[in-house]
This record gives sequence, C-alpha cells and structure tokens, in this order.
Amino acid sequence: MIRGLAAILLMAAAALLPSLARGAEAPDSLTSRDIFCRLQTPALEILKPSTRLDMLDYWDADSVYKATNALGGVSHIMALTPDYMKVSVSPVSVYEIKILPGKKGRTVMTIYTVGDSVQAPDSSIEFFDASLRASDPKKYLPTPNLKDFFDIPKGSITSMKEIREMIPFPTVEYSASADDNNLRARLTVGEFMNTDDYNIIRLFLKPEITFVWKDRYKLSR
Repeated sequence: MIRGLAAILLMAAAALLPSLARGAEAPDSLTSRDIFCRLQTPALEILKPSTRLDMLDYWDADSVYKATNALGGVSHIMALTPDYMKVSVSPVSVYEIKILPGKKGRTVMTIYTVGDSVQAPDSSIEFFDASLRASDPKKYLPTPNLKDFFDIPKGSITSMKEIREMIPFPTVEYSASADDNNLRARLTVGEFMNTDDYNIIRLFLKPEITFVWKDRYKLSR
C-alpha cells in the first residue's frame, strides 16, 4: 500500500515538473535584461555572454561599464528598465530592446540602428514572441511610404513626385522609449543629399512620424 502510494506521488511529481519549468520562464516575467543575455542575433554577436553579464552587473552597481567587445571596440548600456533597454554596441551602432504588451501575450521588438556623422542612420527592426522565436515584421509594423514623412500644402509648386526623384534610396531611423510603447521614425537621408535638394525637401519634411501600439503598430495621423 505504501509503495503504491509512493509510486503515485512520484508520477504526480514527474507530471508537475514540466509545468513548473515552464512557469519559471513565464512570458509575464520576461525582462529586457533577460533578452539581452539570451538573444542570439548578428547585431549582438560581438558581445560575449560573459561581457553582457558584466555590463549588467556594473549597471546594477550604478556604474556604466565600457566593455571591450570582440572587435576591440567599446560597448555600454545607455538605458535599462524592465521592458526597455538601449545599448551602444559600437560608436556607429545602437541596439534597442522593447517588450510590448498584447492580448495574446507579450511581443519583443528589437531595433538595430547603424550610422554616424558621415553615414545616414538606418534601422532594421525584428519582432519575437515571448519564447524569442522570430516573427514576421510585416505582422506588426507596416512599411511607411515616403509621403508619410512629408506635409506638402495644397497648391505647393513642389510635388511628391519631385521629392521621390530627389530621394531614390530613403533611410529611416527608428527609436523606441522606456516611457511609452510608441515607435518613432525619422527620415535621415536629407542631411546627406546635395544642398539644393535638401533645402527644398526640408521645407516639407516632418521631424518624425509616430506609430502607436495596439497589438500591432499603426501610423498615427
């Protein structure tokens, strides 16, 4: 009788263990620092796992650690909250992590921006589920049209067609924030155009456009 009861208890415990393990990694407990440590992505491959942990330890001690990355450059944390992180990966690249709420679970967005004073900043965005499985970006973010970045008054002698001809290869810098779930986008090619064209487009260029999060991003009009 005792042996039979013990066997039943062991079987019950074995059945419970997977649930406990899943609970230990519950999506609701996911934080930006967890993602920074776990995420395998080309943008962060120059930061070894041990280096990432060192950066976090120094941040927790109220110190910004200038970590030496695999290329011999310097990386450091710029901002960190439970659902947002911003890291200077190199002098010309920044990586952002943002955890977004949703009715069907949390979504992770990452933004990798490359650019400096001689190269127009340009961003690439990825999305992941709470288990850090990659998702199709088109499911969460519509690709902005070039005209979304401009406000051309009716009757203006400059047309959107002319602006498109001036900007054949637009570059866009995206940015997130710890303060809200909005995604901001800024057209960056302007300052790297020839002066005459830039002086024209700057008259109509919006400082930025904003996407509002409602289980997916929608352009705010």
